[in-house]
Amino acid sequence: MGGQVFNIETDNRSLPAQQFAQRDEGLWALVPVKALEGANYRLKKCLGADREGFTVAMLKDVLAALGESKQVSHIAVVTGDPRVAAIAKQGGLVVIEEVESKGLNEALELGRDAIRRMGGQRMVIVPADIPLMTGRETDRTLFELRVQRQARGDGVTGIGPSKDLGGTNFLCIETDRSFPLMFGPGSYRRHQECAIEHGSQPVLLSSPTISLDIDEDKDLDDFITFCLSNPEYQKTETFQFLQEKGYIDHAG
Repeated sequence: MGGQVFNIETDNRSLPAQQFAQRDEGLWALVPVKALEGANYRLKKCLGADREGFTVAMLKDVLAALGESKQVSHIAVVTGDPRVAAIAKQGGLVVIEEVESKGLNEALELGRDAIRRMGGQRMVIVPADIPLMTGRETDRTLFELRVQRQARGDGVTGIGPSKDLGGTNFLCIETDRSFPLMFGPGSYRRHQECAIEHGSQPVLLSSPTISLDIDEDKDLDDFITFCLSNPEYQKTETFQFLQEKGYIDHAG
């Protein structure tokens, strides 16, 4: 892979919250959500019929985090599921309807086009299964990206990897710049390469909480362990759901 990659690992969580408080009126967040009926299929053995409720709990945590962000100005959900759309609308969010399901990247392209038409200049794409995400951590990550943008110019792409460094859990791009979306296995590396190929500088954004997406049983165990060690995260909808359904005691 050619070009230069800038790796940002500085943890500025000790800085005052006002350091991150500058709202970006052109910045949108986009959350893709597939049909609840088929969501989190790899957790079927572990969660069974509770998968849908678990998916909704994670989604609510992600939307709450974005809503608490002091930098994100608008939040959009792209989905073909009417139940997901109802949750988003109830929160006053923008719903981009996916009339025909063609896949994740196609849904995201639909969302990007819609956001651009609504005046969005930049957007951050986050999945609906990262329930440890918080508004403060979102702002810290965006602050790191803003620092790099000011230092290196607008041609910067922010990429936050999943815990296993395979997927992409945080992607910040400009809506009018050519940038093919390549979510799926191996997308972290592909998005780096894509940024360089399209004349942008990839900035790699590290976050221990945003990086944890829950796809498999081991991810669920990691989430529970993290919450038990960090009690403030036990207030999340996701932890509360698991606790009410008896999964916390079972894991212990």
